[in-house]
Amino acid sequence: MKPQQIYWLDQKVIGFLCRLIGLFVVKTQKGLKQTDWRRIAIAKYIGMGSVVLATPLMQILRLKAPQAEIALVTSSKIAPIARMLPVDKVFTWEIGNLIDAFKTFPKLVIALRRWRPDAFFDLEFFVNTSALIAWLSGANFRIGFHHALSPRGRLLTNYLPFTPRHTIELFASLAWSVGISFEDLPTLWRLKYDPSLIRDEIFSLPRPFIVVNPNAGELALQRRWMPERFHQLIKQLLKTMPSMNFVLIGSKNEREYVNLVLSDLSSNQRIINLAGQLNLDELCFVLEQAILLVTNDSGPMHLAAALGTPCVALFGPETPNHYGPVGRKHRTIYKHLPCSPCLTPFDGKLFPCPFEVQCLRSISVEEVLKAIEEILSEL
Repeated sequence: MKPQQIYWLDQKVIGFLCRLIGLFVVKTQKGLKQTDWRRIAIAKYIGMGSVVLATPLMQILRLKAPQAEIALVTSSKIAPIARMLPVDKVFTWEIGNLIDAFKTFPKLVIALRRWRPDAFFDLEFFVNTSALIAWLSGANFRIGFHHALSPRGRLLTNYLPFTPRHTIELFASLAWSVGISFEDLPTLWRLKYDPSLIRDEIFSLPRPFIVVNPNAGELALQRRWMPERFHQLIKQLLKTMPSMNFVLIGSKNEREYVNLVLSDLSSNQRIINLAGQLNLDELCFVLEQAILLVTNDSGPMHLAAALGTPCVALFGPETPNHYGPVGRKHRTIYKHLPCSPCLTPFDGKLFPCPFEVQCLRSISVEEVLKAIEEILSEL
């Protein structure tokens, strides 16, 4: 099923259901005080990078309610990262396709109701289905985002507007919305990967190396800088950095695209194409060991930032003000054209670009090379 069809189903069908249920929902908050919560659910179903951006919120809740069991509610695709995060439990929902989503939905809801969360933090911005799950969980406190035309707020007890700030701040602000105060925003949680799951050939990658990620995730392919530009960039780096190696990453579905990017460079001994060959722990290890990461706006960018690796991040349809890598050592390249950012939560990030992605086409190879040189000069 195409993203446009899934978005229509969520907004129209599930939206109608939220409106209907909302007529009978009484927003009372009986039960434990926030500092006495025993079970807290944090839900984020799409975007591994977004789950990483939620780790400051997780740390705030852990500090303010140390007695609580904290669970991540997510898709089965993202679930493996849960063991690297400050959570105690994980609930999974299979959303690889619509049939699986319908089949496994009751199982998820039953599991949540048996667990009986006191609070449910829904981190999806305007997805009606996620608000429905929060309500069905039976949690007394249901916290999330809402806007005036969205029906999802009818099922929440506490909500915030979508404001122009970084996603880390937006997620953490949900704690504030239920009276949990904090002075300083925690940094990203350093991912705790398992070295025993890393193969010897990954441990022994030739050093030093720069990681290049020309991908941007299946849900927003328009975030990719042009493949020929990445090709030119790598070709230039091979000339100017004779002692540097270059590791290409990507999922199994992205390997063909990575091969297209490399083209005639594939046979170069200083290029290691690991697209489709890494498990999550190996990916984290490679990102941590890298001198830096050159990447589109993507999940690996946030993994690298959490592991302390500098990033050169290319932004176009989305803004780094909302999704940029966190930290001073990173460099983001963003043209901020009058049409940008066009990928927003208000329309499911499905805006069809009428300008041939000029925001990314206006980023030159020279600009990226300069950003790489700036980071290397500071190391």
